[in-house]
Amino acid sequence: MKFTSFDQLLHLDARCVLATAQGAALLIFDDCAPALARQLAAHDKIACTETVARILFGLPILTAPFPLFVGAVMTERNTLLDQMSAFAWIEDNYIEQPRAEVFGLTPFGEQPVLFARDFDMDRPVEAWLQTSQPTRWARVVGAAIASSRHTGELQSLAPDEAALALMRLDLPADAQPFVEALAKDVAHGVSLKAGLRQRRKTTDPALMRICDAWRVFSRAVGVVRLNPLQHPSDRVKDTLRLAPPKRW
Repeated sequence: MKFTSFDQLLHLDARCVLATAQGAALLIFDDCAPALARQLAAHDKIACTETVARILFGLPILTAPFPLFVGAVMTERNTLLDQMSAFAWIEDNYIEQPRAEVFGLTPFGEQPVLFARDFDMDRPVEAWLQTSQPTRWARVVGAAIASSRHTGELQSLAPDEAALALMRLDLPADAQPFVEALAKDVAHGVSLKAGLRQRRKTTDPALMRICDAWRVFSRAVGVVRLNPLQHPSDRVKDTLRLAPPKRW
């Protein structure tokens, strides 16, 4: 499989307010996103803009300082996986099928020959987006749900809880019963990955793609919920300010 464009790779398009600073990006969602953006923009060198951010998901390569942005996986049994569910397959099978080939592009547009065994699976998936200059990249280091409905202090969300919260914000009304069914499973101790797998054959592939993408996103990025009108938080600002520098 040959890729010639980053747009051909597995990705998530997220409507948000995007805050960037020094190679790091923070995605802000919900009704108080503009208020939180104004608070961040009041501080040094944090640029905020409303946009649809295209997020690519990268696996950290053992022998390189940069990731491979994933487009597809060919299993050892010659099954091609070219949907977001490929990430769940890698999580479950990278030890048993170390020669599964992973297709994608490096940030420099190269397509190396890499297998599941070539990635550092002890590290989480990475989320990246291109900035205004095509050759520049920013790592998504956090996401904030800025809601006027939230009461109390800033709340860090567990990955499955974060994914469900972002699905509720992103998906249309007719998909909300599906999200609530997933949430009920998670509340009863079923992992979100298992809940999605159980519904895969009977659900619209387009809906599954979005849900799978938010599940991957929630494992790549820490997600918090806050009400910036009541409790402005330096922790959100520090997510950008203290982000580790890009290594490539």
